[in-house]
Order: sequence, then C-alpha cells, then structure tokens
Amino acid sequence: MKILTDLGAWIVAIYKVLSRYNVDDPALDELESIIMGGRAAEFFSSVRSLGSIENKLYDTHRKLAGLRPSAARKVVEAAANRGFVTVQWTDESPPLVKRFEFNTDSNVEVLRATGDIFETLDPTPVARAVIEILRTTLLAPRRLDDTKSTVIATGLSESSVNQAIELVCALKLINRTRETEAGSHLLFNPHVFANDAVDVVRTLNSLNPSDRQHAQDILTHIHQQPGVPLPERTDQRILQVLIKVGLVDYSKITTGTSKHGVYFATRPQIWGVLAQTGGPPLSKDLIDDSKLFLNSLRYGEFYSDPTRGKIINPYWIVNALLRDGAIGIEKPVRAIGEDYPLVWSRGIINVVESRIYPGRYSMELLKADVASAVRDVLSAQKILPSPKTHTAEEVERAGRFVSPGAVRVERELPPELRKYHDELVFGLRTMRKRR
Repeated sequence: MKILTDLGAWIVAIYKVLSRYNVDDPALDELESIIMGGRAAEFFSSVRSLGSIENKLYDTHRKLAGLRPSAARKVVEAAANRGFVTVQWTDESPPLVKRFEFNTDSNVEVLRATGDIFETLDPTPVARAVIEILRTTLLAPRRLDDTKSTVIATGLSESSVNQAIELVCALKLINRTRETEAGSHLLFNPHVFANDAVDVVRTLNSLNPSDRQHAQDILTHIHQQPGVPLPERTDQRILQVLIKVGLVDYSKITTGTSKHGVYFATRPQIWGVLAQTGGPPLSKDLIDDSKLFLNSLRYGEFYSDPTRGKIINPYWIVNALLRDGAIGIEKPVRAIGEDYPLVWSRGIINVVESRIYPGRYSMELLKADVASAVRDVLSAQKILPSPKTHTAEEVERAGRFVSPGAVRVERELPPELRKYHDELVFGLRTMRKRR
C-alpha cells in the first residue's frame, strides 16, 4: 500500500509542476502517463467526498480535471477493477458513466488509486526515469553520475535516463549545480534544498561507507516516519553530523510527566516544501507550531501510559479535531491535561477539565491551520503535497476554476471557450445546491 501511495504522491507532485506549462506541447509527450495520472488524482480528489453522483456531475468534474472522455473511461475502468471506485455504465457503445462513486473519502486513498492505475496508463521509460530521479534525490543531493547509475540499475536504459535528466532540469523539477563535486555536477530537489547542496554532499562523502549508510538509514527513517523516535541503535555522532548540515531537525518535548524531555527528529524542509508546492508560504510561527504539535502527538503515541490515554494513531486525533473541533468530550482522559502543556501554551488547543470526571480532560482545537498542516504530513508521510479538495463555497467563488497549484495553459482561452468553462463551474454550483 505504501509503495502505491508513494508513487501516487510523486505523480501528483510532478503534475503540479508540469501543469504550469502547455501539457499538450510535443516536448512533454514522454510524460503523458504522468499528466493523465495527475489529472486522474485531481478528479478523484474533487469527487471523493461527494458519495454516489450521477452522470452530469461526474462529467462536470471530469472536464474540470482536464480528462478527455476516452482517457477518463480508461482511468475509471482501471480504478473500478481495483476496487477504488464503484461505477454503473450505460448500455451505449462506447458506454457512458451512469453513476459514479469514489469508495473511500481519503486523500491517502486518492494517492494510492493514482499509483495503482499508473501502470495502466502506458508509462514510457522516460516517465519512469523521471520518478526515479526525484526519488533518488529526495533525501539528500546526489552526484549526477551516482544518480544515473542508481536509476539505470532499476532496468532503464542510459538514453532514457539522460533524456529524463534533461527534462527534470529544464522543468525545474530538479536543479543541477554549476559547481562540481569529485568532477560530477550535483542534482538536488529545489523544494528541499537551497544553496547548500555541495556542502551537504561533501560532508556526507567525508564519512566512511559504514557511517554513510547509517546516515542514509537515519534519513530514510525520518522521511518515512516524521517525528517517530529514532531506534536506540542510532549512532549519536552521525546524527549530530546530520543536524549540523541541516538535514535533520531535532527538537525536545517536555511535559509534566517527562521532566528531562524527549527528543524528536523531523526534516527541516518538510513544512516549507508543503508550503512551496501546495499553497501560499507558511509563516515561521505556523511551521514552529505545527512541528510542536506533531512532536507532542508523537509523545502521546510513544511515551504516554496506556492507562492515562495513550494515542494509537495521531492522524485519527488530528482528523477528529479538524472534523469535530474537539476530542474527549464524551470520554475525557488524564493524558490530555498532562501531556500537551507546550501545545496549549502556544494557543494551538484548549484543554478543558470534565465536570463529571475530575482530573480528566477534553481537547478543543483553536488553530485549524496548524492541525491541517500536521494532517498533511501524517497522511502523506513524506515531503510531498496531497491533492486539494475544493469545497462548494470555493467553487462558487471561483469565477474561473484554477486547479490546485497550477495554471493550465500559457495563453488565455478565447472568450467564447472561457464562457463555456465558466458555465461548467456555475453549473456545478447549481447541482451541488440541489443535492
């Protein structure tokens, strides 16, 4: 499941960048499967909360996501065969969608569905290589020669990898340094690293092979499980090197039951990347608050006593807070009143003692933007954005629909075609009001 979610997230992230260009340009032919996959994710994301919908509403969302009828049919058939959607077809030839439903209202499921159907979209070797290059350069900058060798080792040809490198650099999915390290340029993700790529690589290369592998293991753990305590076998010397070069952010949580504090590791770039690729820049206050909230939830997950109200899954907590505005109203617990002093001191939550059960507490959410940022990290479990679901109110205000984080084409549509596009949006508003 995680492999498919990871693949779906990469497709969405790449499509966000590609869709700033004219995706019908022949130069992007090799990436057609990623473009179609990104559009499929956008479509799934827009309908996942709507339940069962009829043809007209399905068709409107399909058009707004940029899926042509034949492409949409291919995507829907593949998703239905894999159990992600339920669809009723008409008896016409070719058949049309009569009713449609995305089966699970979840961003993670949208990413998983996108990753799962990717193989049915006939990806080219270059498209596969683009994804592998981005994966290879996510945790740390890499020498160009090393990146090529790693991607070729997955079974792709050198010519496909070379073409993919030219594409990702030209589209600014990956940056290539002018300066070289050991005679090779460096490739690095511009959404993760800034101008310190060469210093990072030199520091990592100064480690012996065993220490370098241990550093890679630490980075992989933090990447896959943000905020989850590092294994006891973690070499603190290597950890300090990673902290010093800015690859790891180490912060401490102190509570009433943990006077000496507990340390939690995250990637410093995790919040900023979500901001750069998923919306307006996050303020430092919001980043710090989100980091604090995530680490406090991890404390409750790994260090709180089960008899006091141990957290089983932080995502459930954050999701419930965003959905209901509070947790523990009916079943207050002691841990809420003891394990989150830093969170309520920052005004992220409010803690209320139960009148019925003295010494037990419920939690009220005060900063929804903080919880939303944490949920994005917990749901994606990586430095990637999730697709955005537009609310009915957003669509009503949309004068002209703009897909998440992207402008569709380089030129404005002619007025007569733009009018048609606007009619789709306002027709959608009307249909939603009728439900």
